[in-house]
Order: sequence, then C-alpha cells, then structure tokens
Amino acid sequence: MNNQKQQGATLWTFLFVLSMFVFIAMLAFKVVPIYTEQTIIRSALQDLVDTPEFNSMSNQNVIRNIRNRLKINNVRGMDCQAAFKPVTTRSGEKIIKIDYEQRAPIMYNLFAVVHFDEEIHKSRKN
Repeated sequence: MNNQKQQGATLWTFLFVLSMFVFIAMLAFKVVPIYTEQTIIRSALQDLVDTPEFNSMSNQNVIRNIRNRLKINNVRGMDCQAAFKPVTTRSGEKIIKIDYEQRAPIMYNLFAVVHFDEEIHKSRKN
C-alpha cells in the first residue's frame, strides 16, 4: 500500500484566493478614479495659485475660477465653496486649503471613504 497525501491547493483554497483577488480588483476600480480626480484637482489649483493675479483675486473670484477650471477638466459634483478655501497665511502668502472627502460604493451599504486635506502653495521655481 502506498499512502501518499495529496499535495497542492484544494478547490476551496483556489476559490478563496480568487475571491480575494476579485475583491481587491473591485476596490481598485472604485478607488483609483478618486485619486486620479484628486490629481487633476491639485494640478488645476496649482496652476491657479501660480498665476500672477492670484494674490489680488477676491475669495469669490477664486472660487469662481476654481469652479470653471474643474468644469473644463470634467470634475463634476464638487461643492467648491465647502471644499476649497482661499486663506492668507501670517506671512501674507495666499494659499488654497483643500478639505473634502469622497465616497465610493463598494457593495450594498459598504463604502470606501477617501479624505483629502492639504494646502496648495505657490510653486518655488528657481
């Protein structure tokens, strides 16, 4: 009699690994566009802050300009008034504070929440 044990992955192990791979891929398909959109937003705001007339713009004009730049870049559904705040620092530098979150539905009532909180300063070009 030859009593060798079976080696290798069982069907249940294969299904578990496959389901984990599918879940991670589904999560990536939901979250990656949020980060891509944030990159577009950051780039548009950096371009605005780097314009020479930015320091002399009123806050309403800054928000209007942000809204137009995001519309051009096809970023929809942002509450610009709440998410982006022009702020003057103690040193007199005008910056834009970004503070918002986006939710991506994963399944049923499970959401991925991504929170962005950063500041856009004038570029330091030499």
